[in-house]
Amino acid sequence: KDVSLLDIRPQETPSLRRADFVFRAVLEDGKVFLILVEIVSYWKDFYPLRLLETRCRHKLQENLPVMTVFLLLKPAKVGEIYKDEEVEYRYRVVRIYEIEAREILERGPECLLAFVPLMKGGEGLVEEAERRIYGSGMSRKAKADLLTGMAILGGLVSEEIPRKMLERRRDIMIESAGYELIKREGYEEGLKVGIQQGIQQGIQQGIQQGMQKGLEQGMQKGLEQ
Repeated sequence: KDVSLLDIRPQETPSLRRADFVFRAVLEDGKVFLILVEIVSYWKDFYPLRLLETRCRHKLQENLPVMTVFLLLKPAKVGEIYKDEEVEYRYRVVRIYEIEAREILERGPECLLAFVPLMKGGEGLVEEAERRIYGSGMSRKAKADLLTGMAILGGLVSEEIPRKMLERRRDIMIESAGYELIKREGYEEGLKVGIQQGIQQGIQQGIQQGMQKGLEQGMQKGLEQ
């Protein structure tokens, strides 16, 4: 019935959006592909479409197969496929809250202990995880980053977790970039932006190491299923 040219909008739409983490993975058979990981504390229906934009850009730039993964921190009803009138896009969802906290405490890796407060049964194991980090052989900087990361993530479960952790471990947490974020912005604001910045800046190295190990196990399990 009617059609009009949308000349009021730019046809080129550059974007500065990027995934939280991008891994280059190599399988035993030599196959190379990219893994895009997005950390979200809650779910919005447009998140897959937003990550698809990032995926397409990496696909064009690196010309490698791409796997996209959402790391979901809090319970939400989330599917693993996006569909519209032209596109069908499948992605993976790792539900942190379904992982047994006790298993991580017993089997590691230590760099995933920061997520314990969000895991199944984890709220009651925070102090144990905290002691494991504090008494580990990691560098003082890594300990500070992981403890501060745990405090930030624990705030999604209970305000008492970060408060008590700061009382017990302020001596080492003050050395973390994530702690500086909380102090500068105030806890409430720090929590809001800390999921992105505090994790990405403060405990990025630890998460990368843990994800590399976890992804190896998860991909093997996925292939078996």
